[in-house]
Amino acid sequence: MASSTSPRSSEAREKARQIAAKQSKGAGKKSRLWWQIGVVVVLVLIIGIIAAVYTHNKKSEIPDAGPVPASANQYGGIVLTKDGIKKDTSDVDERDVNDVKKSSESAPPDDESNGKETTLPLGMTTSEDSKKNGEPARVTTFQDYNCVHCAEFEKANGDEIKQKVLNGDITLEIRNLNFLDQETSTEYSSRAAAAAYSVADQVSPEKFLDWQQEMFSHQGQGGMSNKEIAKIADKYGADIKEDLDNNKYRPMVNVLVAESKKNDVQGTPTTYVDGRKFTGQSFPDFLNGIIKDKSGQ
Repeated sequence: MASSTSPRSSEAREKARQIAAKQSKGAGKKSRLWWQIGVVVVLVLIIGIIAAVYTHNKKSEIPDAGPVPASANQYGGIVLTKDGIKKDTSDVDERDVNDVKKSSESAPPDDESNGKETTLPLGMTTSEDSKKNGEPARVTTFQDYNCVHCAEFEKANGDEIKQKVLNGDITLEIRNLNFLDQETSTEYSSRAAAAAYSVADQVSPEKFLDWQQEMFSHQGQGGMSNKEIAKIADKYGADIKEDLDNNKYRPMVNVLVAESKKNDVQGTPTTYVDGRKFTGQSFPDFLNGIIKDKSGQ
């Protein structure tokens, strides 16, 4: 007996088909909508990344020339004495990284030079002239705030050096380099070096050296942000955020680094006292020996 399909059964199947078709159509619309949303989100992210990279690169485009900080001499050194940090001592208002000089003065042979004379960095008095200049012994140190050995030197000698500055026994000149910029992704050495000029322009020698000691305590942590550096400076009475964000003294840092390399400063810390390079084991012995010799005792 042949089977037959009832009108009701056919009607039910047709309704089911229509419902399925409608659901399929709705699902397709939703799928296309989510796909379109996904594309928009990806495009927004790409545009954001491009804008961030562009902004970062623009900030990293440090001019070749820039102002000499009020707190520095023309060689980029910050000079601290018992009477304060020396200001406005540069013979020029601006320095250009394409115009660095070579010193004509020589430093006495030391343990690292195999008995040969080396170039005495610019702006430093020779050991012979220093003996008779009637001034406190001058300590000039080339350092990097991201340098582990500089942090060790600071930990071992910082307190004694600070006390000798405040007592008037020595004049301290700090030249901050950026040899370790490649160790971080944010050019931390350069930014910290530039920050030092802004801090030195606003605080006393004691406060500056306290700030510096705290900066070295963060060595090896991957480099601090401008906000973190400025926060430490604020503790010691210096407002440096704007200078940091505008890279105000970064050109001077680059000049100092180029000039230091040209004058045989190849690493940090590199320290001179009255034109003589420290290469021994005990810096206090080295320093006190020069002070004693200079005073004729």
